[in-house]
Amino acid sequence: MKLVRLVYYSQASRTMNLSDLRNILETARSNNNELKVCGMLCFENEFFLQALEGERETVNELYLDIADDPRHEGATILSYDEVEQPTFELWKMGYAAGSEAFYELLRKNGQVEFDPEEMSKEQALSFLKGMAACQTEV
Repeated sequence: MKLVRLVYYSQASRTMNLSDLRNILETARSNNNELKVCGMLCFENEFFLQALEGERETVNELYLDIADDPRHEGATILSYDEVEQPTFELWKMGYAAGSEAFYELLRKNGQVEFDPEEMSKEQALSFLKGMAACQTEV
């Protein structure tokens, strides 16, 4: 079984509130548990940055479903790689937002504001890995 990691970003199509984010996370965690997918989601400044890891076909289908979600637009894949071991295996869907650690890690990546459009694939993955250790409860 080939495992892959897909990292993408998108922009919210409308203002997201706490209830919206909770709904996204609850649905993702439930679905990902059944699908044996893990990952990490960051949301700030109306941008989403997400990593999905799992079996190739499952991740492909999940991404297509996510890309069709009307709550965001402009889904853009930053990287898509085969992996030996998942990086985010502890998280059915980890979540991070605008904490002090979030902004400190952004600065280390050379950004002042969260803007995944300006991140290289290496910066995005490094940021997601760093945030996996700084979970924000929603």
